[in-house]
Amino acid sequence: MFLVTAAQTQLLLAEAIQRGWGTGSADQAYQKGIRLHMEQMALYDARSAIPASAIDAYIAANPYDATKAREQINTQYWIASFLNGPEAFANFRRSGFPVLTPNPFPGKAIKGNFINRLTYPNSEISVNKANVDAAIARQGADDLDTKVWWDK
Repeated sequence: MFLVTAAQTQLLLAEAIQRGWGTGSADQAYQKGIRLHMEQMALYDARSAIPASAIDAYIAANPYDATKAREQINTQYWIASFLNGPEAFANFRRSGFPVLTPNPFPGKAIKGNFINRLTYPNSEISVNKANVDAAIARQGADDLDTKVWWDK
């Protein structure tokens, strides 16, 4: 499993440049992020390798567009987080992209279209109740609607 990849780093850099927080070319960082992710697929299994011509064709079919840069960059970040669900979920909550079809958590009433966080598991509450209670006091109710501290 990859935790933080070069592809994700390039896509975050593209967003930072697009927001005016860095220098360089957001377009180049965007393209490099896509390319690095597709090249990374070969590291899972050689049979998963994507030919350079297919990578070039994908980048050509999905050119950077400054008018919808955040959506494009974060959609590609979501793709680049393949097999790392928690990271894809965190960046989706941070950025709002990609645009996904709402899928409320089955059997649970939530106020929005998506859950905002996971609740503390009983195993954590049973061995660390004081700290769980302190965290809940700071951040809000231990339910699926409460946003995590950085998602305000």
